[in-house]
Amino acid sequence: MSIFTKLAVLGLVAGLTCAFAAEEGEVLGKYGAVTIKYLNGKRTAIFDADSKETVEITEDVVVDSFYYSRKFSGKWDMPATIMFPFVIQNGCMSQWAGIFKIDKIVNAQTWAIYTSPVQDTEANVPYFLRVSQDHVSLANDHCYPITLNTTTGGSRVQSFEQWDFTGTYSYKVWEEGDSELGYVYGFAAKEKEVDGKQIQQGQFVKGKAGANVRPLRAYMIYNPKKKALSKDADDGSVAALTPDQLPKAIDVIFSDEEGHTTAIYSLNTHTGEFSNSTTGWYDMKGRKLSKKPTIKGNYFYNGKKVTIK
Repeated sequence: MSIFTKLAVLGLVAGLTCAFAAEEGEVLGKYGAVTIKYLNGKRTAIFDADSKETVEITEDVVVDSFYYSRKFSGKWDMPATIMFPFVIQNGCMSQWAGIFKIDKIVNAQTWAIYTSPVQDTEANVPYFLRVSQDHVSLANDHCYPITLNTTTGGSRVQSFEQWDFTGTYSYKVWEEGDSELGYVYGFAAKEKEVDGKQIQQGQFVKGKAGANVRPLRAYMIYNPKKKALSKDADDGSVAALTPDQLPKAIDVIFSDEEGHTTAIYSLNTHTGEFSNSTTGWYDMKGRKLSKKPTIKGNYFYNGKKVTIK
C-alpha cells in the first residue's frame, strides 16, 4: 500500500469517527428520570430530582460523569434520602456531601435511628444523604467511569425488626384507604401546610392521604405484621404497635467513623417539624441521659455540642 493510499484510508477513518461522534448536548439515552447526554466530551448521566418518571434501566450503562441537582431543605447538612443505581467508591463522594447508612432503630427513653458514614455504597440501596450545596457529584475524574446498574430487579429493603427503610425508583402516592397510612414516614417533597403548621421541603413527616415520594428517594415504614424479638415476652415476640402508639418524634443520630456523635436531629413525625434542637442531654454515642452529666467530657444538650469541665 502506497503512502498516499494509507493517508487516504486514515483520512476516511478520521472522517467516519467525526461523523459518528456525538454532538454537544445530544441525548444518548433516556431511562425515565435519568437522561444520558453528551456534555463537555463526556457521557453524562443527569438525574432529574423533580421527575415523576419511573427509572427503568434494563441493561447496565457506562457513563463518564453524573450530576444530581436537587432543591434540598435549604439548611446545610440537613438529611435527605437517596437511592442511586450505581456504586460510589471510597473517597469519591464530594467533600460537600456525605452518605449514611442506618445501623439500628431503638426504643429506649426515646425512639432513635442510629446512622454512620458509608465509604463504599451499593447500587439500588437506600441511604441518608447530607449535603452542603444544591447538587451532588463525584469528587474527581479518577472516580469515573461508573456503571448504572439495571433497576428492573427493584431496590433492596433494609429491615430493622418491624421497620423497613425502602428506596423507590417510581413515583408513589398513598391514597385514602391505603393500608400503609399511619405507618409510613418520609421527607416532605415540597413546602405545605399540615394541621395548621408550615412544613418545609425536606422535613420528616408522617404520611397522610396524598403523601408521595419521588423516584431516587426512600421512606421508612413500620410493618405491624412482622414479628420483632423481645426478651420480656413469653413467646419472645413484641406486640405490634398501632398508628397512635407509634412515635411522635424520632431522634436521628449521625456519627463519624469513630462512632462519635456529630449531629442529632429531631424528627416530629406528626407535625413534620425537623430540627437539630432536640431537648435533653446525650452522650457522644448518641444515648439520651436522664439528667445533666457530672463527669467531665463532651456532650450534646438541646442539639448543641457542649463541654462539661
